[in-house]
Amino acid sequence: MTNATVLVGWRQRWNRSLMQFLGRRVRSTVEVEDLAQEIYLRLLRAPDLLQVRNPQAYLLRVAGHVVAEWRREYPPMESFCPDESDTPVDECLPELAVDATLSEQRLNQQLEQMSPMMRAVVLLRLRDEHSYKQIAQELELTLRQVRRYLARGYEQLRGVLDE
Repeated sequence: MTNATVLVGWRQRWNRSLMQFLGRRVRSTVEVEDLAQEIYLRLLRAPDLLQVRNPQAYLLRVAGHVVAEWRREYPPMESFCPDESDTPVDECLPELAVDATLSEQRLNQQLEQMSPMMRAVVLLRLRDEHSYKQIAQELELTLRQVRRYLARGYEQLRGVLDE
């Protein structure tokens, strides 16, 4: 089976998740589609996709790298106001600020509902950008426990964002 055949299955199964992932990181639907295309092209060049143990996680990991590269190459504009270049985005598009505030509140509420250990693992990973190994050492957990806490925590946070 070729990478192209494998990718067709991945796209049918996880394209919606990929688009949601990209949509949360990029505002323009055109850019989301361009980034998705870039991700699939990179995956086509991978050595052997049949060897991937967790395809959805791999797909989203590649997506994260592509988004990071895209952000470095095309940093966000300071303002979207057509007439005043020094006006903050929040003042131009108040609905974006309201939406961001509501999302942040829902995420914080979900974090508060998590067990203390899961919250600590998720915050160390997302806020402090610790590696799995660093988290395991700091909290005296196994790598497997860290992965489980993160998978469950991410699932809960994704549920909040999809609402």
